[in-house]
Amino acid sequence: MEKKYQIFISSTYEDLKEERRKVQDTILSMYQFPIGMEMFSAADEEQWEIIQETIDSSDYYVLIIGHRYGSVIENGEYAGISYTQKEFRYALDKQIPILAFLIDSSVAVIPEKMEQNISKRRKLDAFIEEVKKGRTVQWWTSEEDLATKVMNSLNKQFARGKRPGWVRANGLKLEETQAELIEISKENRRLREENEILKKSIGQRKPKFEVKFNDKDYISSKYKNISVNDIEADFMPITSEYLKDAGLEGKIPQEDIDNYNSSLPSEKEMREYLDKYKIFRGTKCNKIPFVVKIRNIGNCKANDINIQIHMPVGMEVFNKVMLEELKEPKAPETLENPINAFYNKSYLGAVTASLGNPLDISRGIKAYNISALTNSFSINNDEEIKDNCLNIWNRSMIHTGEYESREYYMVPLESGKYEMEVRIVCEEFVEEDIQKFEIIVE
Repeated sequence: MEKKYQIFISSTYEDLKEERRKVQDTILSMYQFPIGMEMFSAADEEQWEIIQETIDSSDYYVLIIGHRYGSVIENGEYAGISYTQKEFRYALDKQIPILAFLIDSSVAVIPEKMEQNISKRRKLDAFIEEVKKGRTVQWWTSEEDLATKVMNSLNKQFARGKRPGWVRANGLKLEETQAELIEISKENRRLREENEILKKSIGQRKPKFEVKFNDKDYISSKYKNISVNDIEADFMPITSEYLKDAGLEGKIPQEDIDNYNSSLPSEKEMREYLDKYKIFRGTKCNKIPFVVKIRNIGNCKANDINIQIHMPVGMEVFNKVMLEELKEPKAPETLENPINAFYNKSYLGAVTASLGNPLDISRGIKAYNISALTNSFSINNDEEIKDNCLNIWNRSMIHTGEYESREYYMVPLESGKYEMEVRIVCEEFVEEDIQKFEIIVE
């Protein structure tokens, strides 16, 4: 008999009105029942009881997260968190299947839809990490993209048929159904008893993953020291001692020197630039090629597998295309070095006018954005680099099944010991499996 399912939609409201309406219309077009906060006054504790009952009676919980955290509860057990986060934790506690959809970082932020309060931004980031823990989430870029992904995810859940749903009462033969339920209850009791006996004899069946990097449990490499002293020297301030040693004392206006020194980048800006430059120089001589091999060594098939390989601080991950597209970082902008200007004017004259100044310490460096390269790069629909993390998806893996990734490269900023974290989730896991791997760069 055909079932209809009730889907609870949870999100902040004002900034996601159109997205909620699109999702509601999509669920209605599927001939299912959407329900959400439009029916309630979330600030009213009496209404919270109704929300609880509604979530209890729902078959699925759809969570949509944008750029706002929402109103914060001031009093009671849930004081300090938003109403959306409160609903999420309640659905999680009641074991309602949660389908989470997070706005992609590539989506342009509309100021009025962005969280302005710094404290709330931090709470939003923490909430997103809480949602991502132990489950696979999906990233949406528009109303249509969100609605499509919600529809596909729900259809996939419906196909499993594990939720009770709703059935028209006039389609049931109550007396016959009651008798069948009694027999089913007896059979269910018998099967549970047999199941307990089987569990004791063969143990719990579940997948287990073995992860190897280049067929090893660790990664080791030799490090070639990368110096950026020549780059750093180009941004040193001009001191009176230097002018005296160079025989330039009194020859260059102090105002020009002060203006030039004031235009030099801050220590933080300089460190960020040098770190990028070290990565640029180190990619060719210090890149560590690796291939990820994953085996299911458990005793049953795994479904909907997601492996997240988080690079440690001080280590960047690339693929071949990213390395080929890597360009020199753009140098911080400064005023013209007055010493160079002095030499140009005094000695080079017309030669420098035609050939350029060979003593000029400013560098004509190509535009470069390493954060853009390492932030998000998709190889195809089963492997992706995002936020310095390599993500691998696999629909299923049988017992003794194997998966081998494409070749990637990790680039250390310096020698030392690193710890890489691998997080694995699949449909059969109650919580994610976390494995740690040592990287030794001598």
